[in-house]
Amino acid sequence: MSGPDGQTADSEGAARRRGRSEGFATAALAVGAVAFLNLLGVEKGILAIVLAVLSLRNVPAGPKPRRAQIAIALGVVQLSTVLLVLLLFHDKLRQLIELLRTLG
Repeated sequence: MSGPDGQTADSEGAARRRGRSEGFATAALAVGAVAFLNLLGVEKGILAIVLAVLSLRNVPAGPKPRRAQIAIALGVVQLSTVLLVLLLFHDKLRQLIELLRTLG
């Protein structure tokens, strides 16, 4: 139970927030890693960044979860890669779209 000053309840709340933050960080890292399986799936990169930001937002005082920082980096790299591929190969993508239109 809590002590007379409520310190135990505060430490339980901090532990709960820390656990939630670690859970968000782990989920963000997993989504960030999976984002590279389907290169044009930008929604996974965005989801990794959102989960990591949620993880960092709810952290009590102390060190920030390293997994959340890595997940943000993975999400940004994935989004940058997609943008680079789209810019470099836009002419080939247009040809592919035209070929798909003729097939349909």
